[in-house]
Amino acid sequence: MAPITLFVLTGGVALLGAVLWPIILRDLVIVNLGLGRKLQPISDFPYECRKIAGPGLEACEDMWLSEKTRQLFLACSKSLSRKEWMPNIKRLNASGRSLEDKIVAMSIDVPVGVGYEYRVLETPGFPGVNGDGRMHLVGLTGVDRDDHVELYLVNNKPSVDTITGKFLNQEETGANSTIEHFRVYTDAEEVQFVQTFHEPHIITTPNNIATRGGGSFYFTNDHGPHKTGYRHDFSPLIKDGNVGYCNEGGCRQVESGIGFPNGLSFGADALLYIPSSFSGDVRVYRPQKDGGLEQIDTIPLPYPLDNLSLDADGDLWVPGLPDISRSLAAFSNPLGPTPPASVFRIQKGTDGYSVDKVLEDSEGRVLPAATAVVHDVKSGRIFVSGVFSPFISVCERKRV
Repeated sequence: MAPITLFVLTGGVALLGAVLWPIILRDLVIVNLGLGRKLQPISDFPYECRKIAGPGLEACEDMWLSEKTRQLFLACSKSLSRKEWMPNIKRLNASGRSLEDKIVAMSIDVPVGVGYEYRVLETPGFPGVNGDGRMHLVGLTGVDRDDHVELYLVNNKPSVDTITGKFLNQEETGANSTIEHFRVYTDAEEVQFVQTFHEPHIITTPNNIATRGGGSFYFTNDHGPHKTGYRHDFSPLIKDGNVGYCNEGGCRQVESGIGFPNGLSFGADALLYIPSSFSGDVRVYRPQKDGGLEQIDTIPLPYPLDNLSLDADGDLWVPGLPDISRSLAAFSNPLGPTPPASVFRIQKGTDGYSVDKVLEDSEGRVLPAATAVVHDVKSGRIFVSGVFSPFISVCERKRV
């Protein structure tokens, strides 16, 4: 009986593995653990990169380039505070959160030293938490208008008791996340607060926003409805991240079943592109008139992916985390060694999509732990920032 039992057990394990491989194990082993992945040093690529640091230019999770005003907008925080308060990865120590999160506007055509002229934008009239005016920033995006820019930002503020104003137990409640809408005029020193989108059962674990204007936008919930607990932990594995849609009529969920959906972006073709930090792919959707989404394609890119951005040529750019274990270790020690980072470009042609690796820094020498990348077509520069890194980087093509 023993050989038969062993045979049955072995066959059962093999069958279970065959079932789980395409669902969970492939993403875990190939994408996240990077089995067989060979990393390249920054010297392999035809770019010269340098770090830019300064007051306010740290822990910049996301960036967006206003082509019209030639300003790079960044959502920044404090490096040491990210390891305490980052609800997207269940860092929920509200007492350790940054009290200095800020929107930075960088004039990328005005060089100053190794960097560029920039200013920290004030936010008068913004209520913040209990009227303190503070934000807790993650993703951002924008839209150019005739005489101003519309900015949308994810604000992962802590939950408070609405009667006493005291902080609740964040391990039980999670963050009280909102999406904020601001307006900023060219060269202004402050942003105008427009509106807060607060839908606690729809905007649950927001990561980033995509909009083409008109008062509507899409956003990703990277852990679906699960702000805390084991369901949050297992959310990427069971792929219950989702996508929401908001307009003047309110917000609703329009897509689900994604493993850690991250920084989505519209393409030049008006399609919506949504990267997965767990599955290592970019899903392509056609928005419907009612705000619904129809998936029409998938672009494989077997790295954990972060925020997408669109350049003036219509190409999409996305950072990858080639060594997730070192990235997570660095999150707990943000001023220590920098983990590897990768930068990819996605181009759409007549025969489909192509993906090129444009940069990789296997030794963490000059690129931050990349969560955002922006390509400026006019200058050819590539800007890279990271959610906990104490600097941003800019890369320019080497002179021959």
